[in-house]
Amino acid sequence: MMQPIEKFSFQYNVEEYKLLEYVYPVAQEYAPDFDYNENTGESYMVVSQAPDIFKGRYNARKLRHKFTVEEYMQDKELQGYLTTLELDSEKFWYLLLFCYDYSWGICMEGIEVNKSPVEHIRGFIDAIYNNYTGSGMLGAIFNEPISITLKVGRKNIVIDNNNAIACIAKFCDDGLENNDLTNLPNGYFVDITRKSSDSFSVLAYYFSKMIISAFNHQGQVKEKRKKGANLSDKEKMVIAHLLYLTGIISNESVRVSYEYLKTILMRYKDMEIRRLNSFYF
Repeated sequence: MMQPIEKFSFQYNVEEYKLLEYVYPVAQEYAPDFDYNENTGESYMVVSQAPDIFKGRYNARKLRHKFTVEEYMQDKELQGYLTTLELDSEKFWYLLLFCYDYSWGICMEGIEVNKSPVEHIRGFIDAIYNNYTGSGMLGAIFNEPISITLKVGRKNIVIDNNNAIACIAKFCDDGLENNDLTNLPNGYFVDITRKSSDSFSVLAYYFSKMIISAFNHQGQVKEKRKKGANLSDKEKMVIAHLLYLTGIISNESVRVSYEYLKTILMRYKDMEIRRLNSFYF
């Protein structure tokens, strides 16, 4: 039986570095860090700090998982797939811990990120334009009745003149297009006290994508795929087993079929998760 490390060191250690070999490229892809050039002001990517955060959470026994290394090792089918894919079971254990912990921190306890001012203005413009059908003898025509309400304290200012509303949309649109907005705060407002969560199917999707990222960084795994395929059947079965092992999916049938995996990868492929990771912030 594999014996997990008691605690990670924060000094460079060859053996510990090897244990996290599968974690580093995934962390760099999902949680890169950035610095900036003081001379040019341009930002550039640097080494992710996520692996060190993971070490700290591991050492403090704060990782979110409830599954055990015994359950992981006793899943003989899973271990067989890993062997066939030439993946080291011990290194994969730490990858599994990291991917589950990171996925949970963003999908189930993520910190809300509000829209930037420019996004709010663009959404306002689009809502008006999408309802606009043209102009007639009396001016702007809208498909549905439209009005704008500005609340100032307890006072409401209502604009229900179609021409005025069309002009406001045009002025805003021109302003975004033609004016220098460098002085307009474009950053996202973050309130670390506000957390939100998605469904377990979104968690399953995000977790699966992280595992797929790890596969993509392993040449021997990619070589086993059919020509033109993004994943081999054995890779899919590894993920299917992991979804059940982690408890993300409680239906045991997921272990014998990768149909659920195919469904969520298709359903959420265009989804953007607008949250910060509360564990790796």
